[in-house]
Amino acid sequence: MACSKSDKGKKMARKAAVFCHNGLGDAIISLVLSHNLHQNGWRVDSYHNGMEQMQSWFPHLPLIPYPQIDKISQILNDYDLLIVFQNDTFDFVLELIRQGKMSVPEKVKVIYPYPTKGILLKPYYRDSLFDVTKPIVKNLHNFCSKILRLPKTTFNNGIVAPGNLVYRKESRRVVLHVASSREGKNWPIQKFVQLAKNIKEKGYNPVIIAGSKKDREAYLWLEKEGWQVPLFESITDVASYLYESGYLVGNDSGLGHLANSMGVPTVTISRRKKVAQFWRPIWSAGRLVVPSSLVPNISGFRLRDRKWQKFISVKKVLSRFQSLVNETKD
Repeated sequence: MACSKSDKGKKMARKAAVFCHNGLGDAIISLVLSHNLHQNGWRVDSYHNGMEQMQSWFPHLPLIPYPQIDKISQILNDYDLLIVFQNDTFDFVLELIRQGKMSVPEKVKVIYPYPTKGILLKPYYRDSLFDVTKPIVKNLHNFCSKILRLPKTTFNNGIVAPGNLVYRKESRRVVLHVASSREGKNWPIQKFVQLAKNIKEKGYNPVIIAGSKKDREAYLWLEKEGWQVPLFESITDVASYLYESGYLVGNDSGLGHLANSMGVPTVTISRRKKVAQFWRPIWSAGRLVVPSSLVPNISGFRLRDRKWQKFISVKKVLSRFQSLVNETKD
């Protein structure tokens, strides 16, 4: 049976793999690479543990859980290009980089997603040449255009909402995300509650979400005080809810990146300015809230780092939110 021209083109397409970092936000960001490769004719597999739940939101980008270490030699053989986000805590990644750089170094590109000048001294840093003073998405875009030399480049990650959803349908719903991957990244819940009161007084509908079912249990007391704390069965349910919401205000977390990549304006509360500026979502309107640089942070004392929650007031976050509202008014 003869092959059509389109079939031949598919067979000849080069094949790439993107190995994302751990978290949801990491995956949302990493898919910028996958989407750029895809729109330049590559067949791309993106590896991440958990992101496969959102496959329907990325119909053109296969999302696959990480394989076992004993599959590495096969993986190195299967792909023409492998982009690996370095991860010292994941044995698979370390072994993939070790074997890849030893056997097929021209295929393997290593990316260090860390906002520190120390990456200049890391092995394979020249694979990506990140500028730690720029947001990571801009760095990935630069990587696609300057290192991979892709003719067509974009900042987008290719996310596509299901057709039954209506973008920002609940335009006055403000999602307050009060959790994150680590307790030390969380702004105090008492301040979130006061923020919710202030936002409600302005005519908006604040809703509190806390991530997983287990995380939510710690905040059920808020329902007794009259606040909505909805339960979500899956990350796709959360994504749908965010897509139809007006705004998100929350800790530095994956949900902030998810919302912002879908075009939902976000306010991100973060502990450190340098880290926040590097990781901040830039796909749509957003604001950062960090402690003032006037607060001492000298080595050995680190008052700003240790007590950062005290130096971000409700008034400051509310001001950033109002600024965002003013920018995004129709």
